[in-house]
Amino acid sequence: MRPERKSDLPPYNIVIDDVSGGDIANILRGYILVGEQKIRFKGIAYGRYGGQNVAPRLSPLAKKKLKAVFGDLPKFEEDLQMRLVSGEFEIKPKGGIPPPQQTG
Repeated sequence: MRPERKSDLPPYNIVIDDVSGGDIANILRGYILVGEQKIRFKGIAYGRYGGQNVAPRLSPLAKKKLKAVFGDLPKFEEDLQMRLVSGEFEIKPKGGIPPPQQTG
């Protein structure tokens, strides 16, 4: 269990709905869920030497929406990165979870 971090930001959830890539780096696509509003983002997750890291990328429109909700955009971006690195997100594939393969 992870210790809960204290944050004065409004509550939000992170959902990853697509992951692609290779051995060293993966491209993440997902959204930040604030209330009923979904704000899309992309990111690169990488790490081998020196530990794991995630670099979220926000479009100018996403930044504008996030600034309206959270106010301090740099503080939000830091919180988002920390939550991604520590695994505080849901994984929900866009097409849903494929059914298990039947073996005969």
